[in-house]
Amino acid sequence: MVAFAGYAIFGTGTVWAVEPATKVLREAYQVRASSQPVTRFDVGRKNEAFILDQRHQGQLLFRYVRSREIFVLRQVPGPRGDVMLKNDLGAVMVRMSRVGGPILFPERASHGIPAWRAGPATPLGPRNVHLEDLRPALSNIANDLVTILDHDVTISARGANENSAWLYLDTALNARSAINRIKRNPDRKGRTLPTLSEIRLVSSDHQELRLQDAVLEIHLVTDEGFAGRPSSLRLAGFLSGKRIHASKD
Repeated sequence: MVAFAGYAIFGTGTVWAVEPATKVLREAYQVRASSQPVTRFDVGRKNEAFILDQRHQGQLLFRYVRSREIFVLRQVPGPRGDVMLKNDLGAVMVRMSRVGGPILFPERASHGIPAWRAGPATPLGPRNVHLEDLRPALSNIANDLVTILDHDVTISARGANENSAWLYLDTALNARSAINRIKRNPDRKGRTLPTLSEIRLVSSDHQELRLQDAVLEIHLVTDEGFAGRPSSLRLAGFLSGKRIHASKD
C-alpha cells in the first residue's frame, strides 16, 4: 500500500432501402461494419444531443454530447416491435421505434423527446490513463469530495494495473458525480447521503456495491470494460436508496 494525499492505491446507417416494412427493429437498426457504427443524434434541446457507439461487441455505448460519462445500454424488446435501450438501473434512456425516429428519455422528461440522426460522431472509448496517472487523478477526486462532503475522504484502488487504470479512474469519477448529484438534490422523502469516509475500488470477478462502517466498496470486473463498473446513476441510486433517471452530469 502506498499512501498519497487524499487517496491510497494498492498495486498488484441504418439500411433503409429494400428492407421489408415488417422487419423487426433489432435487425432494422443494426449497423453494418461498412455503415456508421458511431452516430450522433440531435434533439430539440442542444444539451441533450447524444452519441450511440455500436463498435463494441455486445456493448452499446451512450454518451450525452456535453457529458463525459459513458453508459452501457442493453437492448430489450418492447411493444409493437420497438427496442428499449436501458441503463444499468433498468431505466429506458432511448426507445428505438420501428415506425418513426428514436425517442430520448432524459431526466425529468416523462413522455420522451424525438431525436434524429445527425451524422457520424467521434467513437466512444476509454480514457488514455497510465497507472502512474492514477495517483494525481484520484488525489484530485478525493480533494473534490472533501469539498463536497466537508470532511476527509480517501479513495483506494486495489488490483489496478496499466491496462485497467482507466477503469478505476472512470469509476471514481462516476462516484464523485453520484455523490455530488445527491448533495445538490436532497431527497424529498428525507433520505440523505450516508456518511462516507472511504471509497474502495476493488478488482473482482463480479460487480457488487457494499456500504458498511462509512466505507463504500465498489467491485469492478476489469475484463468487461465499461460494463464492468457501475454508472453514476446506479451509484446514486444505491447510496440514496432510490432509482434515478439519466442525467447529463
